[in-house]
Amino acid sequence: MSTARRPVDVVRLGLGLVTLTCPEVALRLSGGRTQQHERAAVRILGARYLAQSAIGLAASRSQRRPPDSSECRPWVRELDVTVEVTHAATMFALAVVSAKYRRLALISAVTALTFSALDLQEIRR
Repeated sequence: MSTARRPVDVVRLGLGLVTLTCPEVALRLSGGRTQQHERAAVRILGARYLAQSAIGLAASRSQRRPPDSSECRPWVRELDVTVEVTHAATMFALAVVSAKYRRLALISAVTALTFSALDLQEIRR
């Protein structure tokens, strides 16, 4: 399976690069503060996105087969969904307990659920 058939990994890679290298951009766009600990948290999330997309892209490349076999390693997509749903759940919990981080947590949760939905869509193909 080529990288073009896993566009979610390409998007995840791009978001990971931006959040890792320029966390202030993501924080400003989401209306968050740009304090040191918030930048660090956004960078950690960016690193996770980079690692997750690299694993997905590598697994897709290693599975290249004849055209009649379009199966990527199914556990990669399932792992992606699990990681994103877990992240969303923790962000919803943070939004409930912390008014200070509610907006950032909700944006992060919605982003994670969007990635999860895209991964689920690939599983169903």
